[in-house]
Amino acid sequence: MRVLFCTTGGLGHLLPLRPLARALRHRGHPVAWVTAPDACPALKGEAFDLFPVGPTFEASRHELRTNHPDVARLSGEPLSAYAFPRLFGAVLGPPMLEGIERAAHAWRPDLVVSEPAALAVPLICQQLGLPHVTHGYGLHLPRAYVEDAMNFFGPCWRARGLNAPADGGLYRHLELDIAPLSLQPSIGPEARRTFRFNAYGPAPAQPHALPADLQDALQPTALQRPRIYVTFGTVFNRRPALLVAAQAAARLGATVVVTVGLDGDVASFSQLGAHVHVHRFLDQAALLPYCDAVISHGGAGAMLGAAAHGLPHLALPQAADHFRNARAIQQANAGSAVDLEGQSMERVGTELSKLLAAGEEGAGAMPLAHAMAAMPDAAAAARMLERQYACALLASH
Repeated sequence: MRVLFCTTGGLGHLLPLRPLARALRHRGHPVAWVTAPDACPALKGEAFDLFPVGPTFEASRHELRTNHPDVARLSGEPLSAYAFPRLFGAVLGPPMLEGIERAAHAWRPDLVVSEPAALAVPLICQQLGLPHVTHGYGLHLPRAYVEDAMNFFGPCWRARGLNAPADGGLYRHLELDIAPLSLQPSIGPEARRTFRFNAYGPAPAQPHALPADLQDALQPTALQRPRIYVTFGTVFNRRPALLVAAQAAARLGATVVVTVGLDGDVASFSQLGAHVHVHRFLDQAALLPYCDAVISHGGAGAMLGAAAHGLPHLALPQAADHFRNARAIQQANAGSAVDLEGQSMERVGTELSKLLAAGEEGAGAMPLAHAMAAMPDAAAAARMLERQYACALLASH
């Protein structure tokens, strides 16, 4: 079974699909990947065939700001509701079409797996008669976001002689959902064929996954310092709130690990003390078992990673899906959040202190971890796809 994965360029949209791709490859299935040119390095060394498609992340953001200038005056959830349809429906959808089509013709997949923001994929799959799976990267997208995105991308369907479905055709065949039911909101009345699995299960032990000095610093000591992981991912890593979060954790005397991304400003953190460890990138799955809590922007990867390890989570939402994720964390009693206007060092420090006090806030973190541990893993999802493909082959003969 030849499986083609397709994602937009953000690592938060790409990395959650990697466990399934690895599981399929481990079971002997050839795997290829279509994504933005600047995202391809995240997949180097994985033995996937790579097809760079569409604009880079910076180019797509520049086009969004140029063609949709109202994005500059918005913030919070209004920014999310405005930016998602235009970025993924207008800026990224059309230029990805031809590249995905070329990759499909050249590589000839039996099955295509994509994330829900890759709106070009269902159109190409319908034209080529390919079965298609939508693999979530977090919580479900609001229906209004997708319908608005199709107002921009729908003309691409009609230009190819097809009716444009309001839901983008994302869930015509099968949905893979990686969020536990206790976090995932209801999808409404429509029926979906859904398989839920945990993409954040325990990774095989890799002794050199973390630097040796960091492993030493994270070992429990008689002082019982809390160990706090602070991350704003790779897109929002230059927001001022990242430094605020690190400062608040440092003032509490915690052992703090901060990741700032490839373009983050490491120098800004240099005066916070020897108990603050700043890195551009760390393997989150290797780091989280050493931690006692997470502070993040509320991105889906940070949310589900913390949840899988039973860690209380303080979210400082910035844009995108962060606000919905922060609400889900709070509703599951797995952590707390500070709204965009209140993200001062004092407020963040107060909320972090409450979270570390092992009170009611965050008490749901460990039950959430148990729920995720009970979900099937990526290998089970790969076996399910094998069964689906075998049944489809039988039905076609």
